[in-house]
Amino acid sequence: MANALTKTVDGKPLTADQFAYVGDPKNIESWHLPLDTHQHVNSALDMFAHTDLPSSAKGPTARKIAAKAKEENLDTTDFVKNHLPQTFAEAASPWIEVFRAGDYRDKGKGLITRADLDRVVRNYDPTYHEAPVTIGHPSNDKPAFGWIERLAVDGDTLLAKEKQVDPQFHEARKAGRYKKRSAAFYQDASGQITSLRHVAYLGAAPPEVKGLQDVAFDDHGLEFIEVDFGEDEPVAGETKTVAEQIKAFFAEAFGSNVQPKTFSEDDLKSITGEALANAAKAFDAKVIALQSELATQTAKFTEREKLIAGGEVKQRAVEAAARLKTAGKWLPAFDKMGLGLVFDELAKSTATVEFGEGDAKKSVTPLETLVLFLEGLPKIVPSGRVFEAAAHARGGNSSGDPLTDAARVRQKEKKITFSEALDEVAAEQPELAVAGRTTAGSI
Repeated sequence: MANALTKTVDGKPLTADQFAYVGDPKNIESWHLPLDTHQHVNSALDMFAHTDLPSSAKGPTARKIAAKAKEENLDTTDFVKNHLPQTFAEAASPWIEVFRAGDYRDKGKGLITRADLDRVVRNYDPTYHEAPVTIGHPSNDKPAFGWIERLAVDGDTLLAKEKQVDPQFHEARKAGRYKKRSAAFYQDASGQITSLRHVAYLGAAPPEVKGLQDVAFDDHGLEFIEVDFGEDEPVAGETKTVAEQIKAFFAEAFGSNVQPKTFSEDDLKSITGEALANAAKAFDAKVIALQSELATQTAKFTEREKLIAGGEVKQRAVEAAARLKTAGKWLPAFDKMGLGLVFDELAKSTATVEFGEGDAKKSVTPLETLVLFLEGLPKIVPSGRVFEAAAHARGGNSSGDPLTDAARVRQKEKKITFSEALDEVAAEQPELAVAGRTTAGSI
């Protein structure tokens, strides 16, 4: 970057990544031990012990200096012994280099960066999945020759701290029989690596060790990739299967007449095929169960929607009829004629029709059109007093209505019109006249 912060050493500007230790990327005074030249790397080996660094930074800084010194072909024996006593394969449970960031697209694995390795370290949780150390890539159960306790990143290299390493396997590894390693990583949906699955050693057969723990993988459908990484590349024309390598190891160790118990490539294909078939059956069964449950829920939902829709339609029809009854535009005869059923059918339609012109133009549903038409008619149901028949007749000339009978008596007594007598009696005895009791159909 053109504007990158630099610190000048021996007249040369250096960026932060060219120093073994950087306390604060924004403060060049905290940058120490430059590694840009052979001479500076050699000086870093000598000066590391005299540099006042935080205790948490000493390990990563020492590993960075040692890695750079190896690139410069400098002797790091004493440096490692004094400052990295637990970092190499001579330790019982060593830190090992298991992978290096780089471009693996020619192997179909993609580009893997330092940021990807940092993500793998952050996500590694042995309590959830403890990555095993194996011989070859296990697809089902294989012996575990050790376990990965912790992960760290040194520059572009992924380091793994082992534990419970089998002694005989460790001796075989120190003897140089396992110079090529391969790391397997889980991937997310976008294809990025997320966590370590296992570390596999290739290129030699395992020692015959009894009582080793089996590795039982349950990946829960997660995708993973395997990337080879090691000090030595395979010799051209010398590609061997795992089964052939096992046979070669025992032939070398015990003589050519010894035939170890092993399995063929066909056996591997058979085992793998059977495992895949079983997994596919379980997956298919789960899919069928989910499809059945989905169909049931869909049917219930559809039925519920129908009930709700039917209730809404009925409510619209009832409200429309009630609106006309309140306005005095509905007769009981309408119900007998089936007008209510017509309202029910019209309420099912949510389409609209337009009538009128200009500002008076309206857009209404078919039901609303009929309601507006009926509302425009003259009032059908009369209002005013309605007189109820008496529970019993009064005398032989009784009309059967107390108000009518009383009005006739008053008319005769005062010699006034029947209407005047009716008003006087109604005013004096309002209980005999109940206004608003008119019902449609009484005419």
